[in-house]
Order: sequence, then C-alpha cells, then structure tokens
Amino acid sequence: MATAQPRIAAYSSQAAVSPRARRKRTQNDSMSIARRPSKSEMDDYLQGLKDLQQQSVTATIEKGPKEDDKEDTKPYAVRYFEEDEHGRRELPPDGDGPGGGLDGSRLKDILSDLQSNLGSEEEKSAFQSVLREVAGDISDVKSSTDVEVMMERLASYTKSIDDQIASVNTLVPRELIDKMNKSLEDLSLPDDFLNSKPRQGAPQIPEKGWTSNHRKKINMLNHALRRADAELKRKRVLTHKTVAAVYKAYCHAAHNMLSNSWSSVPSDVWDFLWSVFSASESIDVHRLGRIARLARDMDAAKVAMSPSQQLLSIEAMFLHEMETKAMAIWKRCVHTLGDEDADSFRRYWELGVRIFCRLGDMRQAEKATRRLLGRNNAHPRILMPVICTYAEQGTPEGQKQAWDTYRKMRDLLGKDMKLADYDQVISFFLVGNHTESALFAFVDMMSNGAIDMEKQKRWPSAVANKFFLGKWLKRLIGAGELDGAFQVVQFMKQKGVNASPIQLNGLIGAWQRSGGVGDLECADKLAWDMIESRIRFVKARESSEGDAATASWAPSAWPPATRETFCLLADNYRQRNSHANMENLWEALRDARVSPDAFMMNQLLESHFQVGQYEDALRLYHALVTDGGMVPDPYTFSALWKTPAINRGSFPESSKSLPDHDSDQVTNARSLFREIMQHMAVFEPEGMNGQLSRKILHTFRRLNDNAGFLVAITTLKQYFRFTPTEPLALELVMGVGKLMWDTREQRAELLKAKTKLDNQLLAYVDGDEKKLQEGGQARQDALYRHLQKMFWPWEHDEEKRRELEEATKQMGVYELFARRAGK
Repeated sequence: MATAQPRIAAYSSQAAVSPRARRKRTQNDSMSIARRPSKSEMDDYLQGLKDLQQQSVTATIEKGPKEDDKEDTKPYAVRYFEEDEHGRRELPPDGDGPGGGLDGSRLKDILSDLQSNLGSEEEKSAFQSVLREVAGDISDVKSSTDVEVMMERLASYTKSIDDQIASVNTLVPRELIDKMNKSLEDLSLPDDFLNSKPRQGAPQIPEKGWTSNHRKKINMLNHALRRADAELKRKRVLTHKTVAAVYKAYCHAAHNMLSNSWSSVPSDVWDFLWSVFSASESIDVHRLGRIARLARDMDAAKVAMSPSQQLLSIEAMFLHEMETKAMAIWKRCVHTLGDEDADSFRRYWELGVRIFCRLGDMRQAEKATRRLLGRNNAHPRILMPVICTYAEQGTPEGQKQAWDTYRKMRDLLGKDMKLADYDQVISFFLVGNHTESALFAFVDMMSNGAIDMEKQKRWPSAVANKFFLGKWLKRLIGAGELDGAFQVVQFMKQKGVNASPIQLNGLIGAWQRSGGVGDLECADKLAWDMIESRIRFVKARESSEGDAATASWAPSAWPPATRETFCLLADNYRQRNSHANMENLWEALRDARVSPDAFMMNQLLESHFQVGQYEDALRLYHALVTDGGMVPDPYTFSALWKTPAINRGSFPESSKSLPDHDSDQVTNARSLFREIMQHMAVFEPEGMNGQLSRKILHTFRRLNDNAGFLVAITTLKQYFRFTPTEPLALELVMGVGKLMWDTREQRAELLKAKTKLDNQLLAYVDGDEKKLQEGGQARQDALYRHLQKMFWPWEHDEEKRRELEEATKQMGVYELFARRAGK
C-alpha cells in the first residue's frame, strides 16, 4: 500500500485531479518505495537527511495576517490536502503543510532501506541501537519539529563519539591514527554535514548564446563535468579515465570557441577544472602538463588564482617548455607569494631554488636558499637540488661546492639525517663521477660521522678492506645503481682494494637481470676480463714454480673467475640462444682449468638442442659422464629425453606403428633409460619428478614399445617412488600427449574415456566403488595395474616373455628384477 504523502495546497475548496494522473502517481509512489537502493545511492540517502531538514526549516507559511493589518486586510486560510489510492482528504487545520513542515514517512522509508541493505544481523542490530539512541521510537517522528529534534540529537550523539575517539587517540601513536583515518576516509562525512546547505549541482557553462554546433561541444564539456562531479561525491577521488575525459572535452571546446569568449566561463567552472586536473600523479601522470594548459587559459581569461594555484602553475609551465614565462611570473610574485609573512613563503622560495638549479643559475639558487634557511622552521633538505646541480657540473670547483653543501645540510639536519638522505647524496656524487666524494659520504653514513675521511692522511683499516667494499656494493646493487657500483669497484681497485670474485659475480648477475643491451655488454666484458685473468694465472702457474707464479699475477688485474662466473655466462647465453658464445665459453672453461659440473653441462646441452645438434649433445654427455666421470643431476636426464626423434614433434601423434628402420629409436630410448638406472642415486631421496616420468612413459607409448613401457612403469613405481596420476593415465589410455576439452566434441570424448576407465578399474577392487575414491591409494594402485595390463596383455605368452626379458636387459633392470623375484 502506498504511503500517504502531502500533495496539494489549494486556496479553493476543490482542486481537480484526473483519475489517470492519480493512478500514475500512485504507481510511481509504490515503485519508489518498493525498490531497494543500490550501493551507489547509499551516500545520497545521508545527503537526503540534510535536504529534508533544510526543507523543514526554510519553508514557513504564516497562517494569517499580522495584527496591524487586520483592519485593512481580509484574512484567508490555507487548506492542505493529501492523496492516496483511497482518494483525497483535507489535513487538520493545525497540521503541518508541505511548506511549514514534513511528515516522517519519507524519513522512515529511508532509514528502513538503509537498515535492510546492511549485511549481517549484527550490523542491523547496531544500526537499530544507534537509531534508538538518536531518535527514540522512529514511529513517533511525524512532523518537521520531530525531524529537527532528531537532527539535534544526532549532532549530540556524533559529538560524544568524537570526544571518546579523541580521548583514546592521545594513547595511540600518531602513525597508527593516520593509517586508521586513511582506511576510513571513505566513511567520513563532511564537517558541515548537519549545518550546510543542500549540495549544488556540478558547475556548468551556460549553453545560451552559442550556435548549434558550438552548443554541442559545450554540452559535451558540461556532461563531462557532471560525471566528474558525481564521481567526486560518490568516491571522493577521480579515476584517470574521468580526468582524461574532462581534459579531452575541455580542449575540444576551449580551442574552438571558449578562447574567443573566456568571459562566458563561470568562476566555479575554472575552480572545478583545476580540482580535476590537479589530481595526484598516481591518478594522472600528465597532471602538470594539463595544469600548465589550464593555467595559461586562466591567465588569458584574467581569472584570479589562489597562491597554491599560482605556485603549481609556475612549476607546471616551467617543466613544459614555458621556462621564460614561468620565470617571469615567479619574479612578479616575489612581493606577494614570497613575502616573509605570506603562508606561501616556504613553497615559493623552494620552487625558486628548484627552478634556478634547473637553469644553472647557482647564484640565484644560493640566494633563495639563504632566504629559506634564515627562518627558524627551515627545511635543510632544500639543499638537495643544489648538491645535485653542483655535482653534475663535473668540475673540481663544482665537486667542492657539492661537498661543502652536503656537509652544510648534514650539520643542519643533525640526527634527522636519514639513510635515504645519504643514499640520495651518494647517488648525486656517483652520477657526477665524483667517486671519492661518494665514498666519503658512505663512510659518514656507516660511521655516523665518527670518521672524517677528509682529515685522514691514510685510509683507516675499517675502510680499506673488501668487506667494507662488499657492504657498499650490496647497497648500491640493491638500489639499482649498477653503473655507480662499477665505478666504486674501479675506484677501490685503483686504491689497492680489489673486490672479491663473489662480489663481482653479484654485479654481473644484476646486469644480466636488468636485461638492457648496455647492461648485458657490461656483464659480458667484466666476466670475460675475470676469465682472462684466471687463464693468465693458470698459464703462469704452469710455467713457473710456487711463489713465482703468484708474483707473475699482477695485483692490479681483475680477480680470477670462479665456477659461478662461468655458470652465470652459460645460463645467460642459453637464454639468449647464443650457441657460438657458449662454445667459446666451454673452450675457456678448459683453458681456465675449471672442472665442469652438471649445471654447466646442462646449459651446454640445452644450447645444442636450441640449434638442433642432438647428436652433438649426446656425444658431449658421454664424453663428460661416461668417459670423464662427471656426475649428472636429474635435470640432465630431463634434457636428454629431448634427443629421441619421437619427442621432437617430427613424429605424428596418431601413428600406431613405426617403420622398420625406426626401430633404432626404440634402442636409443632404452639406452637412455639404462643411463638413468646407472645414476639412480641422483634421484634420492625425493625420487623422480612427475614431468620426467611422464616424458619417459609417453616416449615408449609413441614408439609402440609395449615391453619398454611395461619395464619403465614398473621400474618407476618400484625404484623411483612414482605412481601414474589419473590425468596421465587418461592421456596414455586415449593415446594423446595432452588432454583437450576446448570443444564440445573433445569434452564428450574425454567424458566417455573417463567413464570407461572408471568401469574398468572396478575389476581391480572386486567391484567395490568405495575403494575407488578420488586420490585414494587403492585407486592409484588400480590405475597402475590397469596400465600394465593394457600395454602388456600377454601374461602367459612365452615369445612375449622372452621379448620382455630382452627389454629388461637393454634398459638395465634385469638384475634388479631378478634379485627382487629371488626374494
């Protein structure tokens, strides 16, 4: 049933309302009451409370003439009516009309909707408790006076909550309070929620007075402004998409027509555009460019800007190729924004320091810093751009000025000097190629100023050692200062402090991870310099005796390469498919007398595979492992199982038989399995991983080598702790290398195979379906036995038995099976 609403105030005894209008109105009322609000409308309900209060306070009707007018004026009465589906009826004379008050029906509907949209019963109960605290029994809220009383109680209630929070905040750290406020900012209400006027619509440019074509563009801009305004009120922040849409509409309109009539743009539109375009750079990376454009237009329109707007516009113009104009505006504002008593004093002069440093006018930059540092609340970090500019000059005078300015900033900051400040200064010195100054600053940081390197005649032992160098390199590499780290290595090398090979390997790896062309070249050069150093040392050792070999190795040379150096290059060359470099590295490995390990061998094997040299890869393996005695690792065999031609994608998956000459592939596959059996120990204690086991079983399946398949699956289970999974079993049963279910036909075929497999497995558990639970041991054993029987159904065939025995001998498991059977 629709709630009765006050609709009509008539100065006559009758006011005609058509039945059609009455029905339409009643239907709309019912729909508006029945529909639940969306989440985007929840905030609007709170604003609706404020609007309702404003209506009840501002709209009053006097119910009769003043006393001094009674003799001259004939009094009249105002009659109010309300209407619902039952008809229209007159309100009592002392009732509140729509101008003088408001019944509580709409308010109760809003509060009811708010409560119903809460998630849990606990939230609804809490909401009801707040209502009782604020309004008592909500059913008693009927008139405008009741609404006013409720709003006053709401203000008192929220104030009491704020007082409690304030008292607790005194016991909580400031950082925690700031974090909490930030997390709850979307829930906060404006400070003037109870007292402010109803919110206004979005700022708009009047569309009158324009041509039809111009009006379309103005309308487009107004529409973008309305959307941005709605988003701000709903989310309190703008998205990049919204900012870009407003800027596009603004530029399209401004360039075509607004530039000829800036006076038609209201001031509130300028302010709103500024608030949109000045969104943080995390939202809009083009922030300063758009502000520069807007500031130029506002200047042309003679629009007055606030101090903060002026400063931001100067910075934006300066950074977007309007340096002369920005500098002129900055100087013009020196007596206003830069006045000692102005709130913008510090920001104005800090901007001046950055501008003058950018222009290279260090005299004016120093003058601006003196103005800033002469105040009690000065921020010494404003000297950072001064240090940077002096360091970039690359002259002895610039280096001295940069160092003196750094020391001045450090003295001013005192204990407030942070590690990040030192890192920034050190970076400035390294970029300016002042490595010694960077070292001295790093010593300041590490010793907290206790060691003054300028006053030292010789470097103290705490500095002149590779451990101190290692700490510095670790910090620089971690910060991404790779070129600076190499500068430090070279500088310390000149001072007689050589980095260790481990430290240089860390730098090589960091260059390789960065992936840039220049970085890879630097990594290769340093690594090969270290390799050459090792080769020279080895040759000197072989041609000399004892100490003579050591003496022939110059201390100024790079530290000799280690196995890790070769491994870093090998892995990188494999990733870059650089087989020629890999072969050169392999030759250098032998010249450097570094014993290759499994990792190096694996990288070279993969390099051979990348260029299709499968036979060369097998020869390399046998030379190193079979003849050289190297111990492979599990990855070695994962690589070797790429060598069978059947695994190179050249053999059709659907083939059921092999030509006679391809029987060599069967022999090769069995030989590879024999290699695995000869190195079983490398798979302990975890056993063989699923990928390699899967590759082995699919290889024998594709080769139609049923005997080899049976030997392989039995050996994998008994000696390598591997049992086929259900997906692998389905692949083997269906004869595919990968299960596919992209199309309806593929899904139907897969479902059919799965159903058939489930039915077949029942034979191995005596028809007990409970034993075939997914993932259970009984199901895994049933899958294993089913695959054995499927690929070897000839259990009592003597000829097949001899064939199976031959396979066990070729695959290196005959003696293992014989001993197991003997037990």
